[in-house]
Amino acid sequence: MPAFALVGLYAAQSITGSMVQSALPVVLRDAGVALDRIGLLSLLFLPWVLKVFWSPLVDRFSTPRRWILMCQGLLALSYVIGAAFAPTTQLAALLPVVFVMALLAATQDIATDAAGVHATTRQTRSLASGASTVGGYAGFLIGGGLWLWVYARAGWELSMVFLAVAMLLLTLPVRALRIERPEGTTKRPSLRHSLKNRTLIRGVGFLLLWQSAVRLGAAMTGPMLVDAGFSLDAIGWLRGAGGMITGLIAAVAGTLMCRRFGTRSVLLSAGLGVGACCVGLAIWAVAPGALWGLATLQLSLSALTAISFVALYAEMMNWCAPDQVATDFALLQSLDAGLAVIIGILAGQIAQHLGYAPVFGGAVALLFCALPLVRRCMGKPLPPEISLNNVEIAE
Repeated sequence: MPAFALVGLYAAQSITGSMVQSALPVVLRDAGVALDRIGLLSLLFLPWVLKVFWSPLVDRFSTPRRWILMCQGLLALSYVIGAAFAPTTQLAALLPVVFVMALLAATQDIATDAAGVHATTRQTRSLASGASTVGGYAGFLIGGGLWLWVYARAGWELSMVFLAVAMLLLTLPVRALRIERPEGTTKRPSLRHSLKNRTLIRGVGFLLLWQSAVRLGAAMTGPMLVDAGFSLDAIGWLRGAGGMITGLIAAVAGTLMCRRFGTRSVLLSAGLGVGACCVGLAIWAVAPGALWGLATLQLSLSALTAISFVALYAEMMNWCAPDQVATDFALLQSLDAGLAVIIGILAGQIAQHLGYAPVFGGAVALLFCALPLVRRCMGKPLPPEISLNNVEIAE
């Protein structure tokens, strides 16, 4: 599968999540909606946490291509319907529509990951992983950045039509896919089979430990900038444009490094770098220095996290059984999404009562518990590949 097709798929996958989780709260607050009501938007994240429970349906019925086409078409329609309900005056009517968007986007997420795995081999999984990260940033740019810009200048209705058009345009790469269901299996995909997959379960343990460290290290970086004295404009540039450019460059670099050195070596190196950045942030929290130093540490942390994610994502794909990729990968992502919520709450409590340094110190401790497990959990042989001779790209 051409790299541009994968990037397009993953960009479409992240548009809705970016709009719901990043841009819509800004719109609501600008309209004077109370913070406690805006906080309820976090419930819209539930489909991404719970998607594992309907992921076997994607493995059992039809093909990833058809699921993606269906979900993206319905998402475009949902955006048009949502245009009729301005959040400033009809929020109660809009929220059910947005929840349907979240359900469709989460299902699209399941099918897209399955398509990425089926269209690559173990040796080329880093391409799908890198495309996921690059596409995620592109989707964030559309759903979290450009959409907000269109809304500010053209209003709610046209901004939602803009998203519908963007989704339809990003459906074009899907038309090039010809991914059929895997051959050579009589097993009915289910979560029960996922729990019997030893490679996957070992990967789950490693994923939770590794991501606990990485997410804990990143959880309080935004509030830390505020308390350090950065203006909101500066934070917007640092975490918006600066973070996006850094992340995109890092994702491309991570893909190339995984192809050259392998995911295991890249994850080890990136993990050590993340640990070094967290140590630096802990020291800065105890003995504040120049603001440019803090900005450099945070951008470095963002870049190294992106590189580590490219390597980790590729291995997550390799842990999945070829005949139920959608189910296995959705299980990994749902656990990671639930972990993100828990770590975010925990980091806030630690920072509030003990300060920022213990947050970063805890991240370092968890990371150095995870690093020795990299060699054991990554690069393991896969089960025999199921025939996928019906995977092709349309001419």
